[in-house]
Amino acid sequence: MHKINIYNNQKAVNLRVNRARLKDILKYILKRERRLPGIYNFVFVDNKDIRRINRQYLGRSNVTDVIAFPLSDRPGMPTDNIKGEIFVSVEEALRQSRKRDISCNEEITLYCIHGLMHLIGYDDLTVSQRVKMERRQSTYLKMVKY
Repeated sequence: MHKINIYNNQKAVNLRVNRARLKDILKYILKRERRLPGIYNFVFVDNKDIRRINRQYLGRSNVTDVIAFPLSDRPGMPTDNIKGEIFVSVEEALRQSRKRDISCNEEITLYCIHGLMHLIGYDDLTVSQRVKMERRQSTYLKMVKY
């Protein structure tokens, strides 16, 4: 069974996310993509924290929308079956949602799906990878009604 944890570790945006609904779509994606059962942590942060994480772990000093870290149970590195952690900047989601004229919840859902897609093996480094990933994301996002 897939377990999705959602943590709201930011105070910059008054956030009202339907956690049950978000968890359902993320679990559906994991099932559809035939992923082994595990725990996935989604952590909502502010721009200050995402910039710090980006600098500390990826060597970049800018704000970004989402960062995904795959984790696995390897010898000497127990993770208690946690498959990955996804950090989502809620401030960035709010900013981008206003530019794109969509709800902040829809933007957050997109970021969560995007981060999960990275964890399950999709990438967006090349144009062809990006197109494949965006098509798949779009398919899943269309299943969520806002």
